[in-house]
Amino acid sequence: MATYFYIIINETAGGGKTRRLWPEIKQELDQRNINYDFTFSTYHKHAVQLAEQWAKHIDYNKIPNPVLLAIGGDGTFHESLTGLINAHVSPQIPIGYVPIGSGNDFARGMKMSLDWRHALTQILNCTHENIINIGTYNDTLKHERGIFTNNLGIGFDAAVVSRANHSKKKGLLNRFHLGSISYLASLIGVLYNQEAFPLTVHIDDKRDIYPKAFLVTTSNHPFFGGGVKILPPASVKDEALDLIIIERQNIFVLLFLLIMIFIGKHLNFKAVHHYHGKKIQLSISSIEFGQIDGEEMGGRYWDVYLGVQSYPVWIDPTI
Repeated sequence: MATYFYIIINETAGGGKTRRLWPEIKQELDQRNINYDFTFSTYHKHAVQLAEQWAKHIDYNKIPNPVLLAIGGDGTFHESLTGLINAHVSPQIPIGYVPIGSGNDFARGMKMSLDWRHALTQILNCTHENIINIGTYNDTLKHERGIFTNNLGIGFDAAVVSRANHSKKKGLLNRFHLGSISYLASLIGVLYNQEAFPLTVHIDDKRDIYPKAFLVTTSNHPFFGGGVKILPPASVKDEALDLIIIERQNIFVLLFLLIMIFIGKHLNFKAVHHYHGKKIQLSISSIEFGQIDGEEMGGRYWDVYLGVQSYPVWIDPTI
């Protein structure tokens, strides 16, 4: 049965790289006689609307095997998947992803190729859907629910994302495929400014209190910040989430921990705490910034419940 692809393209992803590559991608699709339609995401959360409306109006008599294909960065994938979930259709429509963003952490977590041609082949040659797990969150204070495909971070993590996103050099670095440098510069830049905050953690049947939390990141796979292995044991195939908490230390210890994070040797240090569980609750009584899949959530008090749900993807990373 032939697969039909509905393609959502974010032309601005990767510093405009998607716009430059789309003609080549389209040519590849046409040469392979792929059945597809495409549309462009032109503003923030536009892909959510596009995916949701498309999913709600599919005629399965005409399109028996639909797949949504997101082309862009992690944000494009997050929005497209959110739209599919918001549509509440059954059966769930599989989603594919060609990573052409600045971070591409979800592709790394899926063990996909970061080369667009190879990644496209991993989608077009896929013969069946694969089930993965994604993160869910419910912020009871903001009455806000959603998903995350990469991670949800509070504190230092979110400050890094904010500074990187607002950096004037980010676009230039993206053009030279150096997006991770933007995150590295931001990491160093906010080390002095992020203050400690009180955190209470409930995970499954365990409760812990941290008076001086500094970095709090819950992840669906190992990567954040454009390839940094913040949680090496995490996996999209695991029906649980991984949480890392780093307590505030003096600047020299933090710099050392930063180096250890970049080489993936940080989890055994006393100031670093790693949790693994299906249900996580984070409570913070001070206003702290948050980020979800690289998008800023703003400053807020926190009482957030985190969990997992399964979703089908149309990607075969073994190809």
